[in-house]
Amino acid sequence: MWAQIFLLCISATVGLAAIGSCPTPKVQANFQLDKLAGTWYLIEATASVDRVSRKCSNFVIDKKTSTRASFLNKFVSTVTDKWKSEYSELTTPKKDEPAKLLVNPLKGTVLARKYPIWVIDTDYETHAILYSCHKLMLAYTEEILILSRTRTLDDKKKTELYDLLKREISIKRTWLQLIRMKRIAKNEGDFLSIKQVEMMFS
Repeated sequence: MWAQIFLLCISATVGLAAIGSCPTPKVQANFQLDKLAGTWYLIEATASVDRVSRKCSNFVIDKKTSTRASFLNKFVSTVTDKWKSEYSELTTPKKDEPAKLLVNPLKGTVLARKYPIWVIDTDYETHAILYSCHKLMLAYTEEILILSRTRTLDDKKKTELYDLLKREISIKRTWLQLIRMKRIAKNEGDFLSIKQVEMMFS
């Protein structure tokens, strides 16, 4: 009974939750981290407490080595309507599984924790589907991110990605939420760049 109550609570919070161990969905074959470099916009995602207070989320990836890259998440706070940023590093723990990435937040960051991000599918030029699973005692939560090189994706491309998600990891279209991208804050240049953040912590 308590397990069911716990599951209902976290389901209401993060959207996708279940009892047991994290699934192991198929990831991108022959993945190359350097091709993922550049700016990506978050188009749709599963529900998350973090995203309630965010809009216009985008990610800037800058390759450092063949197995390491900087990972800057920029977003507009729905509370202050100002740009904020979070800096992390992407690493590839296993050379034989390069698409299974690990996010490493800056040391000293509040509530910082490492977490996995797997690249399910990408063509490097238009879209990327990222998957993350977090273990919580007897249960786990899943997170899906659909990224685009532009602020929008056409309906045909979205349909293709929905079909892929349903086929590969049984994710339904109704489980995804459209990310607010229409209103961009005026002070987009107020946040630090990747190089500025790296200099602060070097």
